[in-house]
Amino acid sequence: MFRFVFVIFLGLLLMTGQAEAQRRTSPPRKQLITPKKKAPVPAKPQAVAVKDTTKTQVADTTGAAPSVAVPNVAVPTAADTTMPSGISATGDTLTEAANEARLPVEKADSIHSYKITIEDISYLAVCPGTNVTIPFKTEGPFDEDNTFIAHIIDATGKSVPISLPVKKSPLKAVIPSYKVGGEVYRIQIISSIPVIKSQEVPLRLLQAPAAKIDLIDGTQTVRIMPGQEAHLRVNLTGAAPWSFRLSDSTTVLQTLSNPHYITVKPTDVKAYRVTGVSNACGSGSTSGEAIVNVNNNPEPKLELKEIEKIAKLCAGVPFQVPFNATGKYKEGNKFVVQIAERSGGAFKSISTPDSSGYITTQIPDSYKPGEYRLRVTSTAPYLVSQTTNISILSPTVATLQKDSLRLGENESGQLTVKFTGGGPWFVLLSDGTYENNIQESPHKIKVKPFYDTNYQISSAGGLCGVGKFSGSAKVTVKAPPASITLDKLPQNMVCAGSTIDIPYKTEGRYNPNNKFTVQMTDKSGRFVTLPTTVTPTAMQVKIAAAAPGDTSKIQKIRIVSSSPAVSSAIEELEVIAPDKAVAEVSGRGTVSAGRSTRIQLRFKNGLPPWSFTLSDGTTINGTFLNPYLISVSPASTTEYTISSLKSGCGTGTGRGSAVVTVEN
Repeated sequence: MFRFVFVIFLGLLLMTGQAEAQRRTSPPRKQLITPKKKAPVPAKPQAVAVKDTTKTQVADTTGAAPSVAVPNVAVPTAADTTMPSGISATGDTLTEAANEARLPVEKADSIHSYKITIEDISYLAVCPGTNVTIPFKTEGPFDEDNTFIAHIIDATGKSVPISLPVKKSPLKAVIPSYKVGGEVYRIQIISSIPVIKSQEVPLRLLQAPAAKIDLIDGTQTVRIMPGQEAHLRVNLTGAAPWSFRLSDSTTVLQTLSNPHYITVKPTDVKAYRVTGVSNACGSGSTSGEAIVNVNNNPEPKLELKEIEKIAKLCAGVPFQVPFNATGKYKEGNKFVVQIAERSGGAFKSISTPDSSGYITTQIPDSYKPGEYRLRVTSTAPYLVSQTTNISILSPTVATLQKDSLRLGENESGQLTVKFTGGGPWFVLLSDGTYENNIQESPHKIKVKPFYDTNYQISSAGGLCGVGKFSGSAKVTVKAPPASITLDKLPQNMVCAGSTIDIPYKTEGRYNPNNKFTVQMTDKSGRFVTLPTTVTPTAMQVKIAAAAPGDTSKIQKIRIVSSSPAVSSAIEELEVIAPDKAVAEVSGRGTVSAGRSTRIQLRFKNGLPPWSFTLSDGTTINGTFLNPYLISVSPASTTEYTISSLKSGCGTGTGRGSAVVTVEN
């Protein structure tokens, strides 16, 4: 018996050990942690065993109730605890992985990464009203709905858009036709999302042409011999090149010479006029007349004209020698320009012999700056004109002094430019500021920047053309903050639905896309925007219609701007419902012929002043009296009524009548 019991006990121990070994050696469930891709893929649920064979019963060797069944929990081994890179194996690894997947992507600070750069457009030469193409480059992650638009800025800082919005370079813009040719403007490109501005690039507009004709010496008439030539001069303004036509059908195409000289040889007296002139900007205006008289005076004569125009010359720069050769010269005659040092020395020819009497030449580079004499000679017969003194000048050198100015809003300052070489001089600064006919050095040039500006010289020169230039100056601008002042209202009582003018003033700077609007409180006290037309000094505002049942209400009114967002002080305005005015006429009386009496008008509704016309044509404009007594003097018995009535709220009606009886 004891042996049987021992065998049973040994069997139970073996079964218990086998179950425990099975529990310990069953593979644990692994939690896979994978990097997050586009979207997390939910893991498939593990298959659930049909029968839980991992539960064990503790033998009831003490007589107590069986213990609760405990699920078999797999414990990971060292080989199963490998985690994705960057995740610690300590703690709740599932939670750490989830947190890692949800970390937001840090956005780079792009405050200074946006940039718009207009490419080189210095080659552009356009007229008002024409199209231009503006290439540009961008930097930064602009919004996909962002657009770019071009603005043109005049010398006062006024900016207007000149293109439609585009997504990318280049911009197609139209220069407004009302812009003045010959002036320098600035071009700027502005983005919408975010609002970024490019640099300002100068653009000089071409000027429409004009032509005036006279003789080479500036007079209107000249006398020549038959077969002799006369020299006409056409002074041109506007952008070169020019084309023009004379009254004798002479046509000159695409000339760059200004003034332009023309040689004519009429057989009889003839008047010459310019009948038309044009350039890249179209047709222009003409003026002047040159009359050439022809006679038979045989005595030749040679003289210089307009010598003041050749008093200062530059080596290597062509110039025209104005002179008159009248009388009869021999066949094969030639004219020559000669020069000599003023202190003495022989005259030397500096032009090729010319038979036309119209000579263009230049000072050889071998002649140094200094004082000289100039004359014209003829060969057949040999004649010598009078001698005139000339000065040969050196090229211009312009230097912008290194000034540092600090200006307030809308203030102007002065920069200093020094010149050497032959003047008068001209200078063009980098912001488009331009001055010419400068007579003194150093010269103060006025600037009025809108923003902080680093100034440089874009071009400078003098009598000898464009010279050398250098230097820079910095000007800073201190601008007050933007503010709106709503001036005193012209009236404190208005009619609902009417239009009124609201005066205002602004200070500071506003962005080009800024808009001003007028707001008024509604019946709930919330400010709502009213239809607004903005002018430089006032805003025309349409007052909202009155709510049903409202006859008079105090409303609050203000002006706001959008960029930057600024509001004026709040004012109060009494808004009256637009009830039609009613004028009631009353009165009875008897008068003798030629005598007068008074009748009465009483007004109801509407907004004073009231204006009315009686049936006899009597008209009263703008009275605030109520009731209103008016004297009448009828010639015969008359019944008076209202023909028309107006008030601050529009047209009204009349009723009642007054009868005045006239006794004979």
